[in-house]
Amino acid sequence: MTDCPTIDHPLIAVRDLAATVAFYRSLGFCIAPPGQHPWGTATALALFDRQIIELVSIGDAGLLDGYSAGDFRFGRHVEHYLERGEGIALTALCTDDAEMTESALSARGLLCAGTVNFGRDVIAPDGQPDRTRTTLKIFPNAAMPRLSVFACQQHRRDLLEFPDRMHHPNGAKGIAALSIVAQPSDMSRVRDWLRALHGRPGTEDADGVFTLDTGRGLWRVVSVKTFGRIYGAETGPAALDNGPRVSGIDIAVDDLASVDQLVRDAGLAAMSGPGTITLSGRNGLAGVALRFLAAK
Repeated sequence: MTDCPTIDHPLIAVRDLAATVAFYRSLGFCIAPPGQHPWGTATALALFDRQIIELVSIGDAGLLDGYSAGDFRFGRHVEHYLERGEGIALTALCTDDAEMTESALSARGLLCAGTVNFGRDVIAPDGQPDRTRTTLKIFPNAAMPRLSVFACQQHRRDLLEFPDRMHHPNGAKGIAALSIVAQPSDMSRVRDWLRALHGRPGTEDADGVFTLDTGRGLWRVVSVKTFGRIYGAETGPAALDNGPRVSGIDIAVDDLASVDQLVRDAGLAAMSGPGTITLSGRNGLAGVALRFLAAK
């Protein structure tokens, strides 16, 4: 895993965290009680096995300059993203050894801006107080800032992945894919970025769709037109003014019928296809399209 970090979690930047949490819960996601990062962003998590969907907003603006990694400030990055709109501000990659991952990515020509170490006080399953410990290695992408990533090592996964918080009424098992939408002029450098991150070549089909399997979740790179075909809503040109962006999340679920009922109960318009139910970013999902797939 250290040579090829897997997809850990997208960070979906939202303006109203409470409203977005309520909306995701209405779709059958179990969202853990919100908390706050030490650099001022408020956060709420849908937890899976070694993966997360993270909803993030501004909690305490007075802390946004804390915990810098070189010139990169996590809180300011989220703030700047929200100035342009909601959506996936950056993506975390999962690693069991952050130092080895930094070395592997550096050998592939990527520059780590710095390291962030942090923790938070929690109550362990046995009722005793304990503290999490997390190491982040930040890899900004100056040319394509919305594709910036960080390698994330959870030193105490037992204090994060509580079984009762990983059972989702919609049967969600984890992230099957993240879809990047890009203009034709950006396709090549997006592919090169993903290859450098994961040390794998990826593949391109006859329709020009590029995919790279990280071992736990796929990256998919598509055009504006293809994104519209897959997710039922095109991304307008203005949305790509700041470069390519992660705009779609595929979620593997046990039972699509349960998802269908939840979507109907929420009064949402969905696009159904063979083995899929899709909600576009216009449904209150903070600019992100969700596609539910039958788990393999």
